[in-house]
Amino acid sequence: MRKFFLGAGMVLGIYVMGWAQEGTSSPGYLGTKTPYVFSGGAATPPPAGFRPVFISYAGRHGARFLTKEGTDLQVLRVLQSAEKSDGLTEMGLRVAKIVRHLLRVGKGNYERITLLGELEQAAIGERMHQHYGSVFTGRGLEVVTTWKLRTQQSAAAFLKGLGKYEGALKWERAPDSADTALRFYDLSPAYQRYKKSSGVKRSLDSLDKDERTAATAKRVCARLFRPAFARLMEGGGIAFVDDLYDLYSIGWSMSGELKAAGDPGDREGLGAAFDKDGLEWLDFRNGAADFLEKGPGFDSVGIQVKVAAPLLADIINSLDRAVGKADAPDAVLRFTHAEAIAPLAALSGIRGASSSARSIYLYHDHWRAEDVIPLSANIQWILYAGDGGTYLVKVLLNEREAALPVATRQWPYYQWEDLRAYYVGKLGELGVGLRENMQEYLRGLE
Repeated sequence: MRKFFLGAGMVLGIYVMGWAQEGTSSPGYLGTKTPYVFSGGAATPPPAGFRPVFISYAGRHGARFLTKEGTDLQVLRVLQSAEKSDGLTEMGLRVAKIVRHLLRVGKGNYERITLLGELEQAAIGERMHQHYGSVFTGRGLEVVTTWKLRTQQSAAAFLKGLGKYEGALKWERAPDSADTALRFYDLSPAYQRYKKSSGVKRSLDSLDKDERTAATAKRVCARLFRPAFARLMEGGGIAFVDDLYDLYSIGWSMSGELKAAGDPGDREGLGAAFDKDGLEWLDFRNGAADFLEKGPGFDSVGIQVKVAAPLLADIINSLDRAVGKADAPDAVLRFTHAEAIAPLAALSGIRGASSSARSIYLYHDHWRAEDVIPLSANIQWILYAGDGGTYLVKVLLNEREAALPVATRQWPYYQWEDLRAYYVGKLGELGVGLRENMQEYLRGLE
C-alpha cells in the first residue's frame, strides 16, 4: 500500500507540470499553493547508541480546492461579460474554457483536500515510518486537528501512509474558540489588529502601486481581451488578474480531479495567460503578505511570531512527556494551517524561516513561502534516546534537517537539555511559561 502513495504522487506531479505551466520546467511562482515536494535527501545518521523513540509533529493540510467560492466566480463573470460582447481574443476563449472546467470540477468541493493533497500527506506518513520505524511500538498515537475539514482529511491520509498501526489512536479536536495550540492566530485580538495595521497595509500598498503590478495586469488583459473591452477593465484589470492568478495557482492542486473529469484540451492551462515576469511578480506580491502576516516580517519577535508561543510550548510539553516515561504515546501528530506553521518556524529560529527584512522589497532574500509553507508543510521534532538516559533531538522543516540557534557538536542533533533550556528561556522572554493559561496569554498579547 505505501508504495502506491509514493509512486502515484510522482506520476501526478509530472501531470501537473504538463497541465498548467507555461515556459518553465517546474511548478514555480505558486507561493503557499506550491505542491509539496520531498527534497530532504539522505538523513544524517544519529550518534552511536541513539535511536528515535518519539515524534512531535505539526503539519499543514495537503493540497486543496479553493476554501470558498469567490475568486472563481468573479473571474468567470468577467470572462463571460467579455465573451458576450465579443471582447475575448483567441487566447481569452481558451482561458474561459479552462476556467469553466475548473469551476465544474471544484463545485461542491470547497475546503476539501484534493487527490494530490491525499498523496502528499500519505507520502509524508510513509517516509516517517520508513525513516523512524523504531518510534512506532504500539504505545499509541495522539492525532490533533483543527475543526476545518481539510485538516481532518489530511490526518486520515497521513495515517494511511503510516501503514497498519497496532496501538490506540486518540483523536483530538478542540473547539475553535479554545484551540490555542493550532489556531492561536484567531484568538489574539492584538494579532488581528496587527494584520489590519497601517504598517502592514502601507508595505503591501507599495507593492500594489508598484509599476510592475499595473504592467502585469496590462499584459495579461492584452492577451485575453480585445482592446475595446480591455480599456473598460476596472482598475486596469489588477483585481481580475489577481483572481486569475489565484485560480492558476489552485489548479495545480486539482490536477488529479481535472484529469479525471476530462482534459479541457489545452495543455498549457491557465499558465498561457501569464508570462514569466508576470508570474514572478504576482508570486512576490502574494508572498509579501504571508511574510508580514505569518512570518518574521520586519520584527522576528513581533506579534506575528510570538503569537505561536502556545504551539511551541505544546511541542516542548509533548517531549517532556516522552523523556523517560513509558506511558507516553509514540507520536503526537498535529494537522493545522499555514498560519500556524510559518510563525512556529520563525519562533523556533529555524534558519531560512526566521530572518526579518528591512524592506518589503528585500524579503525574498530571507524567506520564501514555497520553502517554508508549501502545501503539506511540516515541522518534526524527533526525540532520540541513548545509553544512560541521555536524549538528543533533531528538528526537520519540510523533512529537511534544520539548523537551530543552539550550540551543538553533533548537528543536526541537539542535546535535549540544551534545546529545552533555550526554548523555555525564549518563551520566558515573551512572558509565558509551559503551563500558562494560553487563552489569557493570547488575549493579553500586545
